[in-house]
Amino acid sequence: MTLFFLVRHGETDWNREGKYTGQSDIPLNETGLRQAGQAAVQLQEVNPDVIISSDLMRALETARVIADATGAPVQMDRRLREIHQGEWEGLHVNEIKRRFNGLFHAHMNDPLHVCAPGGESIGQVKARVLDALRDFCAQYPGKKVVISAHGVVLAIIRITQERQPIQRVYELIPENAVIHQIELEEEDL
Repeated sequence: MTLFFLVRHGETDWNREGKYTGQSDIPLNETGLRQAGQAAVQLQEVNPDVIISSDLMRALETARVIADATGAPVQMDRRLREIHQGEWEGLHVNEIKRRFNGLFHAHMNDPLHVCAPGGESIGQVKARVLDALRDFCAQYPGKKVVISAHGVVLAIIRITQERQPIQRVYELIPENAVIHQIELEEEDL
């Protein structure tokens, strides 16, 4: 059994503006750095063994703030990247709805298979995230692992652990820098 502490990265300007970020490499803003610091204080009590982060700047910055506070080493794993939003990246949700109305609603109704033009489906993200989790469980049995990643990635982990329908993925996206604790074994995935 591996104990995971799931942390969504701190806020970015694009989060604040309501833009789809996807795999665009946007840094934390001042609020995001402060949020990362608050998460780090909470995780000091946990004394994690390792922090595994997406390689995107906002997650990695969050992981490094946590590492500075806890002393845990940071590893990067590209499989923890946010969903690739293709042509929707950098657009406000209202603009996406206006320009891609039918596709947007199809995606919301069938996120497992339907994706933004040039992007990934939730099914594709789920496959890479669960592959990563199986590796982490095998590598760190009985350990405390912080995962610093992104909203959709963490929602997929929670849906898997809680045995929720994949259609709830967008409902379970955590707020920036919120910590969610779960236990997983390789067999759970």
